[in-house]
Amino acid sequence: MFMRNLSSPVHINGFQKTKSGFYSRKNFLPGVILKKPFVLKQSVIAVALTIGVSHVALAQQQAAQPIQKVVVTGSNIKRAVDEETSSPVQVIGRMEIAAIGASTVKDVLDTLTSKATDLTDLGGGNSFASGATGISLRNLGKGSTLTLLNGRRVANYGLADGGQETFVNIDAMPSEIIDRIEILLDGASAVYGSDAVAGVVNIITRKDFSGVMVAGSMRQSLLKSAINKDKTASLTAGSGDLEKDGYNVFGHFEAYHRLPYDDRTIMPAIPGYYKEYVNPNFGVKSTYAYPGNFVDRYPANYSDPALAGKSFNTPVAGCTDVEDGTCRFDQWARYGAHAEAKRYNFFGSGRLKLGGNRTAFSEVTLGQTTTTYYSPPPTMSYTGSPSTWFNSKEGKLNSFLEPKLPVGHPNNPYSFPVALRYRYADDVTMFKSEAQAKQYRVMVGLEGSDYGWDWNTAVGAMGSKVENNMRGSKHAASYLAAITSGEYKFGGVNSPELLNKMFPNLLFGGESKQAFIDFKATRELMQLGGGPLALAIGGDFRTDSFDAYVSDNIANAEIVGYGSINVTGSRHISAAFAELNAPITKALEVNAAMRVDKVGDTDISVVPKLGMRFQVSKSVLLRGTVANGFRAPNVAETGKVDLSAFQNSQVDPKRCATATQLYNILKEGNTIDKADALTARDRGCSVSFAAQIKGNPELEPEKSRSYNVGIVLQPLDSLSMTVDYYRIERRNEIGTKTVSQILADEDRLPGSVQRRAVTEEDKRFSTRAQELSGKNIQYPIGPVGSISNRYENMNRSKVSGIDVEINHRWNLGSAGRLVSNLKGNYQLDYRKWDTVTDTFTEDLSANYEKYQYQVRASSAWINGPFKVGAAVTFRPETTLVDDQYDVNYNASGCEDQGIPTELCRVKKDVVTDLNMSYTGIKNTTIALNLYNIFDREAPPNVRASNPAVRGRSARVSLQYTF
Repeated sequence: MFMRNLSSPVHINGFQKTKSGFYSRKNFLPGVILKKPFVLKQSVIAVALTIGVSHVALAQQQAAQPIQKVVVTGSNIKRAVDEETSSPVQVIGRMEIAAIGASTVKDVLDTLTSKATDLTDLGGGNSFASGATGISLRNLGKGSTLTLLNGRRVANYGLADGGQETFVNIDAMPSEIIDRIEILLDGASAVYGSDAVAGVVNIITRKDFSGVMVAGSMRQSLLKSAINKDKTASLTAGSGDLEKDGYNVFGHFEAYHRLPYDDRTIMPAIPGYYKEYVNPNFGVKSTYAYPGNFVDRYPANYSDPALAGKSFNTPVAGCTDVEDGTCRFDQWARYGAHAEAKRYNFFGSGRLKLGGNRTAFSEVTLGQTTTTYYSPPPTMSYTGSPSTWFNSKEGKLNSFLEPKLPVGHPNNPYSFPVALRYRYADDVTMFKSEAQAKQYRVMVGLEGSDYGWDWNTAVGAMGSKVENNMRGSKHAASYLAAITSGEYKFGGVNSPELLNKMFPNLLFGGESKQAFIDFKATRELMQLGGGPLALAIGGDFRTDSFDAYVSDNIANAEIVGYGSINVTGSRHISAAFAELNAPITKALEVNAAMRVDKVGDTDISVVPKLGMRFQVSKSVLLRGTVANGFRAPNVAETGKVDLSAFQNSQVDPKRCATATQLYNILKEGNTIDKADALTARDRGCSVSFAAQIKGNPELEPEKSRSYNVGIVLQPLDSLSMTVDYYRIERRNEIGTKTVSQILADEDRLPGSVQRRAVTEEDKRFSTRAQELSGKNIQYPIGPVGSISNRYENMNRSKVSGIDVEINHRWNLGSAGRLVSNLKGNYQLDYRKWDTVTDTFTEDLSANYEKYQYQVRASSAWINGPFKVGAAVTFRPETTLVDDQYDVNYNASGCEDQGIPTELCRVKKDVVTDLNMSYTGIKNTTIALNLYNIFDREAPPNVRASNPAVRGRSARVSLQYTF
């Protein structure tokens, strides 16, 4: 048998637990016990020969013991723990998790080379699904990566990203109780059903625990103590031994707190390119201040001819922070560059032997996460240009125009209406967004053996509820009434009740619920040339519901600039499956699986999978699979959906060139002109507008076909290598046209883009630019007001690449041992569907935020209680463009914006981390992690909205077992 370990370790769920506490499969993960040492000293051989005869009988007894079989990720059939399967599975064990210094599940999964950048709770503050983190394999999205906990599904987050994409929030998963994480890099819908298109992430906790264990850690930046600071604490307690006492029950509670910091804190570390090319105003105090600035122009018929028609900028009396003749406010001291996170997770498990080879089990998972995004106070900003947003109830655009202070207003000292640049800083602490999520999963089950069948069944319920409360946007009617009536006192004392009317609480909420029952059974049918023919059968039934809602003030389109979402729907999901594993000869094994799913009103999905493994020789194994997959449309796509969202930071191809010309002129003007220059550029090159999206109950499941071919090599007992080629073709994808495609195709599809007339602000910029340069530069068309969309089965995608893993162990004798691992992914091709040309796009595998390859290498030296390790992560450079329609950041686009050629790409990145631990104190583990030890700056990225500040950081952890 390939890579068979003839020693007798304890087998646990596909892994071998060695005396040193490491878990390993045959591919020599860190800590694996070798079949034989590298170098046998003469003294060792002599001792072995001396005692060998006396142990022959015992060895024969051990050899006669049957090899325990278990279920591994990607199959329902038990198999010997030391076998490579036909599908590639990467494993991150408990010791490797400790070496990473992981405080969260995200910390662990960030080390995967097959993982793509996706939604995180740090970057998702403006998302419909803020406060959550989801994972995507193969760049195919969160919805095509199935996340499991102990082999069973977990409730999706209570909000859908973008209003459409449902996913599992890994922030609500306990991290300290994880035994290992198995990553199946293969399509697995034939085994698990919907969503397992790109792969499966199976988070596996400890199955039992007895005693008491406490642990804690603290991490912070060495650049500045307030940066990247978090703390964790956990308590685990359990009782009973399943084998001796017939039961085991334990509970694990952990708390995590990530502290926030603002942009002013990191100001000294901001790279120069960011201030010069991305945001020249970064760190510059705002002219929208408290008590503000009068910024306007005297009327042409003003009584004083010397002032008539002239512009002016006058600080309001009482301003305490005046720079360059204008009142200022430090908004950067309120911007939250790093959101605050508080998480509390509980995991409980119980197992009870009932007799007759039957065991009852239960699991309880509870999680609460709170993510807070801090914001500067809102402003009064007269532009002469109305803000618009979509009123989905009435099917029209609402508009709001910031007022000037009218004549006679108690805060207007002029004889004409005047524009005031003002910051509502009465109470700076009230303006923030807080996403609070609660998640649970409760289940009970039975497992046993009867009539030659090993069976397992469970019933349970799970859910996630999210409430995202935010404050800072204006209630159009109440705000205007308070300003124009003089009820609001600028620079004075205003009651909390008035502020709450002007800037009311907004709520985005959602709830996902599921109840399930499942059953599966396995047995051996007959003997074949290489072993028993094994069969697994089973099925499951689930009810699934999803609701998303907003507060009444948003639903009624009362809040300036806010879109709305309302989703209601439920469905029944039923499935049956079967799997066969046939070891035809000692060398050739074939396995096949088929699953039939009925999801809601969609057609029945029949999903097969075929795999094989062929033992060429003792050191060479060939393997391969071909599989169909599917993703059923979720309720957020097929239910009663009414979604009106705002698209931000979009390039308008009909206005960006003009906006850039105006920017280049205005930035050479006075203080106000410089502040207006970025606004003028953004009016064409970083625009925001409404997008209306409707659900579609006639959607059909997305379909996929995946191919995997690999080779596993073990040229030496100390060295193993795997190389796997994969290809995934996905069709019938559910989506809408991208914004860039809609805008590029505007003339061919009349009605898809609704535009407003050229605004007063547009004209003002042109007038001022003409005063400064003498050039008459006018916008050729008005700004985008809204676009219309609907979910459809309209897209396709395909991706192919190679996964590589190398493991090596070097026995250093009395000096310990050195364990090394290298994982890499090379994406050969990645293409999406272009709905404009009705063909595949160009290869996007090296485009913005899509690395063509990633490599992570780690090594650990272990000697007695000491362990020292290092890890190096390498990512190559990428372009700045998403696709061919992204013209703002190609070579000519960079040139138009004045961005140097060397900054028109994101350069390669290399990060080196160190870790060390000591277990020489009884029942105690002390660990230290140093991240980015060479203090490499993050590669310049002129597309990033937030500046990258990295520096070195450290984490210290302590664990004690009673």
